Amino acid sequence: MLRKNRLALAVSAAAGISAAVAMPQLANAQEEQMVEEVVVTGSRIKRSSFAEGSQVVTMDEVQIEAMGSLTIADVLRSSPLNSLGSFNERSGSSAQSNATVDLRGLGSDRTLVMIDGRRLAGSPNLGASAININMLPMAAVERIDILADGASAVYGSDAVAGVVNLVMKENFEGVEFQAVYGDRDRDDGIEEGLSMVAGLSNDRGNIMIAAEYNRRDPIFDADREYTAPRAEDTDGDGRISAYLETDGISYYGRTIELFDPNTGYNVIQAATNCDELTASTEGFVGEMGAEVFGFGPPNSFCSYAYGGVSANKAELNRYNTYMSANYEINDNVEFYSRGLFSRVKSFGRYAPPAAPWSDMPKDHPDVPFDMAGLLADGTITEDASLTGYYRWTDVGFRANEVTDYQYDFTAGLRGDINDRLSYDAYAQYDRYESKEFGYYYLSNLGRDYVFENGIDPQSQEGLTALRSVPTQDNETVLQKVYGHGQYDFGDVFGSGPLIVLAGAEYFEMDYKNKYDAHSEGGYVGGSAGNSAFGERDVTAFFAEGIIPVFEEMEFNVAVRYDDYSDFGSETSPTIAWTWGALDSLTLRARWGQGFRAPGMDQLYGATTFSASDATDYLSCQQNGIANDDCPETQYDTYFSANDSLDAETSESLSAGLNWQFVDNWALDIGYWEVEVEDTIRQETTQSVMYAEAAGICTSCVSADTYVDRTGGRPVVYSSYTNAGTLDVNGVDLKLNGIVETGFGMFDLAALWSHQLEYSETAYYLGPEQDVAGFNLQPEDRAQAMMIWTLGNHQVDVVWNYIGEHSEGDSVEISDSGSAKLTTSKDDLDDWDTWDAAYSYDAQSWGRIKLGVRNLTDEDPVFDSEGKFPRDHYGIYDNTGRVYYAEYKITF
Repeated sequence: MLRKNRLALAVSAAAGISAAVAMPQLANAQEEQMVEEVVVTGSRIKRSSFAEGSQVVTMDEVQIEAMGSLTIADVLRSSPLNSLGSFNERSGSSAQSNATVDLRGLGSDRTLVMIDGRRLAGSPNLGASAININMLPMAAVERIDILADGASAVYGSDAVAGVVNLVMKENFEGVEFQAVYGDRDRDDGIEEGLSMVAGLSNDRGNIMIAAEYNRRDPIFDADREYTAPRAEDTDGDGRISAYLETDGISYYGRTIELFDPNTGYNVIQAATNCDELTASTEGFVGEMGAEVFGFGPPNSFCSYAYGGVSANKAELNRYNTYMSANYEINDNVEFYSRGLFSRVKSFGRYAPPAAPWSDMPKDHPDVPFDMAGLLADGTITEDASLTGYYRWTDVGFRANEVTDYQYDFTAGLRGDINDRLSYDAYAQYDRYESKEFGYYYLSNLGRDYVFENGIDPQSQEGLTALRSVPTQDNETVLQKVYGHGQYDFGDVFGSGPLIVLAGAEYFEMDYKNKYDAHSEGGYVGGSAGNSAFGERDVTAFFAEGIIPVFEEMEFNVAVRYDDYSDFGSETSPTIAWTWGALDSLTLRARWGQGFRAPGMDQLYGATTFSASDATDYLSCQQNGIANDDCPETQYDTYFSANDSLDAETSESLSAGLNWQFVDNWALDIGYWEVEVEDTIRQETTQSVMYAEAAGICTSCVSADTYVDRTGGRPVVYSSYTNAGTLDVNGVDLKLNGIVETGFGMFDLAALWSHQLEYSETAYYLGPEQDVAGFNLQPEDRAQAMMIWTLGNHQVDVVWNYIGEHSEGDSVEISDSGSAKLTTSKDDLDDWDTWDAAYSYDAQSWGRIKLGVRNLTDEDPVFDSEGKFPRDHYGIYDNTGRVYYAEYKITF
């Protein structure tokens, strides 16, 4: 009898947390003919019996639906293998419409995302180095395979941490409609979706088409208690200090700084009309203390509550269409084609533009200083300058509208030349376009024109001159040809067929990131960047073999050679071993080497500006402020590319076992390790400031990554470089099974992923340290699911868990002068949420489902000050409780 129940259990068990680990053996030729050949994620070899030597997690359609998620992006981000969280659609980001998945916390650009084993063009807003998973369809997905193991020997670059492979429906027959509506508990936002799948087959082929639409409203900062602006006199001195006692409030309101390079005079104060603006203009919150800069009274800010109008999660409108067609030309040749069209529109809103007014006129009525008196008594000289930190409210609330399009088409032939030799060849064209329009931004040229000509900025003429519409026209194009041949040598060793596959592929990629001329010239307040263009072509040769050396034991070996036009070549080997030690116990091990090519944005990208949150420990040390009291504020930061980058190289190792300890129950335990050399790094603002606090003169070391402290405020510059190593290892535990009772069947599963070590260069030019458990580095993530069915009734319950991590990090300098990153001994809370749903299958009348996500309406985890900072967005969801209803009918 075939032992294929192992695979069935692994693929179909609950919660999408199943180990696709199986080694079915053929009992006789008749049974062999009954088993369909399949391709398993992690290997290109098509075979009827296989052993999986990798860490694989599979989610089928039933399990995906049980999670109650609106998009595939939501499903993937909730996986425990998305260890440290990942980017999601975010208002105020240059990648506003994008979402990513990040296996093992190694980075989304080290995670390869594919459809049916084919890579897609990366998002140009992510430098073409990562896939925007918001573009991926959901209705057409049959299952998701997550290969949490290095796979460059099979798939090439980017598969350092592993592969996410969407296996699409094929040979679907009939028509299926689905509608969903969700309502958020914490605001009036909704989500909605419609989908249709239709398929038609005959004895020669099949055609299937799937279309879906869904929409989700934005989340505004003001609609959450923990992101709404707040100000509180916590020390009781009768004066609220900006940033020290506020959140969601900026000194960019009407604040003016006077600085004289000759006398050192440096004072910052609220504009003369601050009280008037606070009383009459939305967002202004009055005069506040400037202690954050080390300035006491009479220094002050005229502050603006940007958190009162901004959105933190962008609105999404998604349209996806997927088509597949297969046709048997004859018994040995099959034509197949795949087509994808996706359109994603997103909307983000921010506060009115904030931009400095350099060399402000000294006689402007907003100026709070007695300029003549200060000049007369020698306090300042003629070289003194005024800088206004202005919130240009007359321009309006800034808004970005981004429309992304992705077109992917593949056509190929596959078949058998004879009983032993088969082939597969295809051509692929993939185009990703992103169009971005910004509204109500500030034209710096228009601002100068208005004030130089005495025009009222609130008049129609003034507003016309002040407003600017920055644009981006971004694009990635992938063109590829692929072919392989597979040969079955037969039972060479008396223990199963020896199979070898060899092939080649060639692809070209073009990348474009084009800004409007005014943004390029730095003439738009709040928008800057230079256009960038790049292209590369890649030629690859690969081979793979299945070698069954003993009964129940086999090796899978693979090697791939990639030649890149823009940086050089890499060779990636791997070997996997699988042994069915007992009928119920399978052991596995895998070793491999891999690489990640530099992203095209990293090589050719534009210099970008960001007002990044960071803590300047060096300034606090110089002003006698303790690390614990050192505030986090925004610092102007410029990020740049480096066309001299080389590829990263990696080595991965995994080992594990799958034990079918009783009927319909499986336990899978795996150890994994990934080490990356010559990591491509672009230091964060905080990382560079850590280096300064550690006593490193960054400007003495590099002309590209440093802190410029020559002006009144530090400015940070950061460029990509190959530097340091990254060594991450951990263990996974998966449990799945089925319990049949007199009151229904329980389908149960759980996955727990634990990081043992996350060793990296902890900050710019710093030492290598194990930072597992540090701030934003939770060591544990878990997910469990139960699906109960009885007749026409079904109940789904899902539990998601994220473990504790430190409340904060800082740089500690020892008596000997050495410095290292240290972490607080106190941890932030762990986080667990529950999702539940009930569905009733009314047969020909369809299925009705009622559910709730985040059943107990858990807040996300806050930082040690009780705030929900932007760097928590990638790990924790701030949507809150969502009630939803779903209807599905199949004909």
